[in-house]
Amino acid sequence: MKRFPMLLLFILLSCAAQTNFEPLGKGALNTNFSVGGPIIKAFGTRFPIPYATIGANYGIADRLNVGGNLHLFSLGYKIAGLDFGAAWFPILNNDFIPTISLQPRLLVLASMKADISTRWRAYPLITNTAAWKINKNFLYTGYDLTIPVTEPEYDSEAPGMIFSPFIGYRWKLGERTHLITEFKWHAANVRSDQLAVEYLPIGGHGAMTTLFTIERSF
Repeated sequence: MKRFPMLLLFILLSCAAQTNFEPLGKGALNTNFSVGGPIIKAFGTRFPIPYATIGANYGIADRLNVGGNLHLFSLGYKIAGLDFGAAWFPILNNDFIPTISLQPRLLVLASMKADISTRWRAYPLITNTAAWKINKNFLYTGYDLTIPVTEPEYDSEAPGMIFSPFIGYRWKLGERTHLITEFKWHAANVRSDQLAVEYLPIGGHGAMTTLFTIERSF
């Protein structure tokens, strides 16, 4: 993976919409399918990259979930992507006080190509969220911090971390099904003119990212 595609790396680090912003309860499970990604300019128009993931979260204690996501889009580039971790909820929603989550995670990438010098890369992620229950729905906000631990060959001046704030809403569609819609300002601390692909930036930085997830509880 010595020549890791810049476009693919940028998309991978956006991951999927948040699904771990409330405790599930011990023994509870939910699964999810997410699609969406940074908005790019191509073919004379702008559109979000159709990046897809599937994942699951499981409650191992009243205030502790574990979970992970398999990245489907990257398999087309012969790169396997998996992110996994835990979510701890020290504060639960009470009126205007939101449910707070602290989520250490790890994104692991593995190239399935032959004749490469570096097959693995890993990126620690830290996600914090604040979520408020509104009737049967949830409003949430937070941020991702991505910390590359390998030196990128394509950019010697790349930042030491990537900061990506987001805001989203979870809609109740049925007894066990939800739709999650999320807007993320991906890589808000990176100037857009430093990127190899023309994304839709905000104030000349990062990329606007739209994400949609269907979640099913068990």
